[in-house]
Amino acid sequence: MASAGAAAELATTKQQQSTIARWTGEKICEMGVDAFYALPDPELKTMFERDTSMRYEDVPNAPTDQEKSRITGQLMGYLMAACPQQLESYKNR
Repeated sequence: MASAGAAAELATTKQQQSTIARWTGEKICEMGVDAFYALPDPELKTMFERDTSMRYEDVPNAPTDQEKSRITGQLMGYLMAACPQQLESYKNR
């Protein structure tokens, strides 16, 4: 039972999921899919914390299916609207 409580405490809110998706989409549009996903963690951490009100540690390493679905859906929607040329690259990664 304790692990379920710990997992609940670590879950991201819908607002945090939206922030993660939008920030990721913005960076992919700026840099391209391959360049974004090639960034080392320390650089991602610095950029994420500079650009958002969240800590990098708040991004789930192992998101729940619901978190993953919501973040991915929002991210794909953002890419479709803002930089559709990157959407295919994202889908194929």
